[in-house]
Amino acid sequence: MREAAGTYHDGRVSHARPVHVSLTDGVLNLRGDGVALSYPVNVVRQEPRLGDLPRRIDLPDGGSCVVPAAFELPLSTSPVARVDQWVTNLEGRWHVAALAAVVVLGFLWGAIVFGVPALSKQVALRMSPTLEEQMGQQTLSALDRIALKPTTLTAERQAALTARFARLVQLTSADAHYTLLFRASPAVGPNAFALPGGTIVLLDELVALAENDDEIMAVLAHEIGHLYERHTMRLVLQTSVAGVLVAAVVGDVLSASSYAAALPAFLLQARYSREFETEADDFGLHLLDRAGIDREHFIRLLTRLEKGHGSGLPGFLSTHPRTSERGRSRQ
Repeated sequence: MREAAGTYHDGRVSHARPVHVSLTDGVLNLRGDGVALSYPVNVVRQEPRLGDLPRRIDLPDGGSCVVPAAFELPLSTSPVARVDQWVTNLEGRWHVAALAAVVVLGFLWGAIVFGVPALSKQVALRMSPTLEEQMGQQTLSALDRIALKPTTLTAERQAALTARFARLVQLTSADAHYTLLFRASPAVGPNAFALPGGTIVLLDELVALAENDDEIMAVLAHEIGHLYERHTMRLVLQTSVAGVLVAAVVGDVLSASSYAAALPAFLLQARYSREFETEADDFGLHLLDRAGIDREHFIRLLTRLEKGHGSGLPGFLSTHPRTSERGRSRQ
């Protein structure tokens, strides 16, 4: 098509004027009421065609003209024009568009499944210890208000468990500094969980359920594994892709409070991924080996939790996979 009815915009006012558009000897002509303009085609740029939608022609003086899709300017030999034409040709082929959609979806899937977890790990491992401690303190304060009560264990019982816990920590690494706190929570049930910053909370209900202190140490060794691998922080970051990207760019999480606010519910309801549980299991079981504690103590306690509470009641199994899902102790 060499002639068409179009709409001219001068780029200065919003008012549009109807014009007659024609192409003669490599010159684009616009004629209408108060409009008499001519441009060599090599100084204008036409939008790529998209179906039957009208197309815009950008003019060198800042104006533009909208023409029917069928109105086609001669192909320019500039690199930009050649790329535009190549893209236009591809858009017109359905099998190419379908392939592009598959590639994009595959990229998004890979970014979510592999990219975000990997980025979350790097961010968590590089987070400021002070920031993590602040988040842990805020989370504990919130849990104390909504779900936890003061422990009923005697000072002597707490001291004995703390001493054994300290020996486990010493076997972890030379620079490990983890803290054991005691709370009670009939609503939560037998449980223990790790907080950002190096704190593990042990509930009285789990202490009461354990037949001996080795079983308690087995659970604590598992929770030390979560601390060592930064699992809680990594999982919280993974749930906020935007937070991960911001933290990766600026080098830190902008507001600890925004994440700490979500942590209490997360710790009481969410499960770690199978990968995180496997890492914590492996770490904890090897830590038990170094401490001279039989690995079977861990399995026995988990089995007793399943038989006594089932999957529908709160407790350790509500935030951890069932024993049948994680298997027996690994070498």
